[in-house]
Amino acid sequence: MGYGNKELLTDWQNNIDTVALLTKHSIVRTAKKARLDSLFNTVNIGKIVGATEHKTDGGKMLSTHNCTTNTVPAFAECLGSIKEVPSFLKRFYPELSFRNDYRQACSIVESNLKQLPTKRSKCPEEVKDLFVPMSKSDPQGMIKKLLLDCWRAINYSTVNQVAGTPLVKGAGRGVYLTCDVVKSMLKYPQNATPAKIYNGLLLLRVGGFIQLAQDDELTPAGLKLQTIDKNGVTVRKNNVFILNDFDQADPKLITDNLRLDLTTRVSKAIIEKILGSENTKKFFPLVNSGVDEVTIGRFQQAIKGKDLIPISTLSDAVNSLQSDLGLSTQLARLYVNQLSQYKPMHLVKLKKTDAIAQGYDLKGFENIHSSEKLLLVEK
Repeated sequence: MGYGNKELLTDWQNNIDTVALLTKHSIVRTAKKARLDSLFNTVNIGKIVGATEHKTDGGKMLSTHNCTTNTVPAFAECLGSIKEVPSFLKRFYPELSFRNDYRQACSIVESNLKQLPTKRSKCPEEVKDLFVPMSKSDPQGMIKKLLLDCWRAINYSTVNQVAGTPLVKGAGRGVYLTCDVVKSMLKYPQNATPAKIYNGLLLLRVGGFIQLAQDDELTPAGLKLQTIDKNGVTVRKNNVFILNDFDQADPKLITDNLRLDLTTRVSKAIIEKILGSENTKKFFPLVNSGVDEVTIGRFQQAIKGKDLIPISTLSDAVNSLQSDLGLSTQLARLYVNQLSQYKPMHLVKLKKTDAIAQGYDLKGFENIHSSEKLLLVEK
């Protein structure tokens, strides 16, 4: 991304004196830093990597001539290898303390990042389907790029926590995730809303890239992070996850079952259809809203024998859900979106003009406005 000191930092072991000058700092200000981003907020990270610094929402961002990014991804890119982070910090920031599984955490992340797909990679086709746009005109291109960035950010979050106590008993795998944590680690944060990040995390959980840490897998530090005190009541937040190996995840669970749509959350009933009720109850305890099993069954009956004839207009479907289930307009639209998101439903939304262009028989729907949307069975 055009960092001025990238070549220097990639070969830092042969440029000790020069890098030592770049990283010169006050030990008093950095001694108690536990995270990379808090360290970089204290030192002149822009000078170190060769980029322009600026503050956003209390955090530091770095800019080059063509992009603005967070400090940790920028540093990782310049260093070249995540496994170099512990050695680099020991050499130039010896005052920092390290958690006892930090080197192993960096090793796991290095392995994951090396397997990230690119346009020219020879990675499995299902991985490309999930993360790599088919072409510049791929309508899901931006979604795939953001999902890939979320996965990258989860790995950076693991490396970001330098000091402290491990969160899970499996060395190097515990990570505390919220939308804010992930956004602070994104390489391309400009178009990432909290809703899209949350939905991206949900998809990555379905595919097994990360999984919710269970109580018996957590250390005391992890258990403490799982709960908060809210008005005198202990509330479980379930924000501690286990970072899995990239090659052990199953992207086909996502690509075979879900349309990539980060604007709509996957409902609990749909996750149950993909993973089974036991796994959903175990690993998705806080996902409990959205379209249910009964509504899914009702629409499955409605699409039988429809072939190329529309099921209904989108507005009629929303109105029907509103009246039958007592939902608000917003929630009824969410239900329809979630039904369309579940691939085995074969349910799509199209404007009348697009439906005609695709050869659908609009018998009974000839008089609706050309821009009105229809619910149809996918061709």
